[in-house]
Amino acid sequence: MSNVLGTLNPIKSMAAKAHDHGALILVDGAQSAPHMPVDVQDMDIDFFAFSAHKMCGPTGVGVLWGKYELLDAMPPFLGGGDMIKRVYLRTFDTNELPYKFEAGTPAIGEAIGMGAAVAYLNRIGMENIWHHEQDIVSYAMDRLQEVPGITVYGPEAEQRGGVTAFTLDGVHPHDISQVLDVDGIAVRAGHHCAMPLHERYNLVATARASFYLYNTYDDVDRLIEGLYKVKALFA
Repeated sequence: MSNVLGTLNPIKSMAAKAHDHGALILVDGAQSAPHMPVDVQDMDIDFFAFSAHKMCGPTGVGVLWGKYELLDAMPPFLGGGDMIKRVYLRTFDTNELPYKFEAGTPAIGEAIGMGAAVAYLNRIGMENIWHHEQDIVSYAMDRLQEVPGITVYGPEAEQRGGVTAFTLDGVHPHDISQVLDVDGIAVRAGHHCAMPLHERYNLVATARASFYLYNTYDDVDRLIEGLYKVKALFA
């Protein structure tokens, strides 16, 4: 899922095409794993990565999943305790998976926090979270279209996850976010770590509203009210 447009990419068919040409596929799941059910075996991908801080967990920790045979064939990229089984004077034997890739003292507190976040999301149910986000983003897409001069980027609500990136005629996205921030409405403005995408659309930046399990229709209404305030200030 795109963190700017919200586009849900057809990963299963993309993985099949990659494998048809002898390529491996790594999926950035930072925007999908916290928001919807994910089945890496059904998609038949080779690697899948995601972060804890987008799923109600702490910063500085995440997950890299990979097919066993691929991880087993890969050499370690860091040296230190736990990633070795036996040390010799000039060489060493690597440990078994997953310890081979976990050198040194692990991020214990962060990992425990991430485990608690995973358990919390599982109690709510990923299907429930996904359906809730779909309801909220659909409502947001309808309400955003009411604002004169706004452009929302990306596909229709049924083809996207819970993000909406937009611009407002005559107002820089950073100014949008600054005005909204004063009223306690949190959006992000900038390139969202996706500068080539913005260059593709010939945009200096976008503002982005992101929705999750804790957002409500009232939050969307406050966003729309805030955008009308932005328009009034910059008219």
